[in-house]
Amino acid sequence: MIENPLEIFSINSKQDIDSFIEHTNGLHDGYIIGVQYEHHGHSGKNPHLINPELSELKIKIMVTSVDTVVELIFQNLLQWQIKDDNYEITDTAISLTDDGLVIWTDDCSTEPDIRKESSYVIAKKMQYRIIPE
Repeated sequence: MIENPLEIFSINSKQDIDSFIEHTNGLHDGYIIGVQYEHHGHSGKNPHLINPELSELKIKIMVTSVDTVVELIFQNLLQWQIKDDNYEITDTAISLTDDGLVIWTDDCSTEPDIRKESSYVIAKKMQYRIIPE
């Protein structure tokens, strides 16, 4: 069990992924209740520059199977898509790529053909925290 409920955990290894799945019950019976996107990497100068390292996405998911809210925090976003048709999340998948990216999806796989039908994020950094109800 997580001792400090406001502690932020990083996903950097298979062990981190396993711990996330255990502590969040795989987001089973989860519902997206909040999405916040910020990008502070735009320069209005000529030429216009964009720095993707200054992007952040937070997704709050109410997980009724463990009576808690899980906040996912992604930084340095490459791709993301949120599909919320008020359906419940029954599974989640996370993978780490050889080039240092993390891929999260609210489906059973991070494979491109499967994730395109779901909510997903591809980023350089993923963290999470548990917010007790």
